[in-house]
Amino acid sequence: MYLHKLLKSILFLALIAILTACGNAHDSTNNDSSTKAEISESATKIIKTKRGDLEMPSHPQRIVTDGYLPELLVLGVKPIGSTQWDLENKVIQDQIDGIESTGERSLETIVQLKPDLIITWASDEKILQQYEKIAPTLAIPYSSTGDIYETMRLLGDALDKKDEAEQWIKQFDQTAEEARAQLADIINPNDTFALMGVFVVDKGFYIYGDGGYRGGEAIYKHLQLKPPAKQEKEMIGKEAYRQISYEVIPEYAGDYIFIDQGDLISEVWGESEGLWKSLDAVKNNRVFKLDPDLFWGNDPISLELQIKEIVNMLSQK
Repeated sequence: MYLHKLLKSILFLALIAILTACGNAHDSTNNDSSTKAEISESATKIIKTKRGDLEMPSHPQRIVTDGYLPELLVLGVKPIGSTQWDLENKVIQDQIDGIESTGERSLETIVQLKPDLIITWASDEKILQQYEKIAPTLAIPYSSTGDIYETMRLLGDALDKKDEAEQWIKQFDQTAEEARAQLADIINPNDTFALMGVFVVDKGFYIYGDGGYRGGEAIYKHLQLKPPAKQEKEMIGKEAYRQISYEVIPEYAGDYIFIDQGDLISEVWGESEGLWKSLDAVKNNRVFKLDPDLFWGNDPISLELQIKEIVNMLSQK
C-alpha cells in the first residue's frame, strides 16, 4: 500500500513538472514572439512626404541617391551608390571613394546594389514608380524646397540626423554672416548685382532669381546682394530662371553683373555682341565670370564655396 502511494506521488510530481515546463516554454515562445514583433515594428518608420506617407527603414544602411549626394555627406551619411553626374561634382571629390556610380539612373545597377532606401530629386512619376519597385523611395523634387535649410532639415528628420542638420545650419549662417560683414566694407549698399547667363545649345540668354540656379541662392538669399529693380520685381521669390531676348537685357543689367558661361558671349551673341559691350557694367569692368562647375548647383558644400568665391571676387575689384 505504501509503495502504491509513493508511486502515485512521484507520478503526480512528474506531471506537475511537465506542465510547468510546458508553461515556461509557452511563455518563452510568447516572449520571443513579442521581442520579434517589437524588432519588426522598430525596423521601419512612417514619414510624411509631399507624395503621402512613406514607410522606410528606421536606420537605412544601403542608400542610393539621385541628386542629394553632397547633402548626405554633410550629414555624415555615405551612400553606396549615386548618379555619375552627382559624383562629378567638383566640391566633393575628396569624399566619394567607395561610392558606386549608377550612371544616368541605371535601374540595373541600382538593383544590383540592393538598396534599402533610394533618395531622389526626380519628380517624374514614371521614374519614381520604377524606383519604388526596387526600394522605399524618398522623393524631394529639385527646387521643391524653399532653400537649403528646408532641404537639410527634411533629410535630417528622415535619417535621424536632426542634430547634424542643425549644426550645419548654424555653421553655415555664421559663414554667411561673416561674408556679409566683409562685403559691407567693400560695396555701396545701393549697388545692384545682376545674375545672367548664356547657353550655347539654344544661343539663349538667361536671367536668374534667388533659386537654386547659377549661384542665385548664395548671391541673393545668403549674401543679400541687391538685384536690379526689374529683376527683383519679376524674379526674386518667383522665378528661378527666365530666357530673355537680347534687346531687353539693358533693363535687367545692374551696376555689377555675374555671368554664367561668360567666356561664350562672343560665340553665342555673334553680331549682337555690340549690345553686350554697351552695358555700363561691361564698359566699367564690373562683370564677374562664374565658374560653371562651382556655381551650377546649390548643395550645402557648393553654397559655402560660392559665398566665399563671391566675396573674393568683389574684394579683388
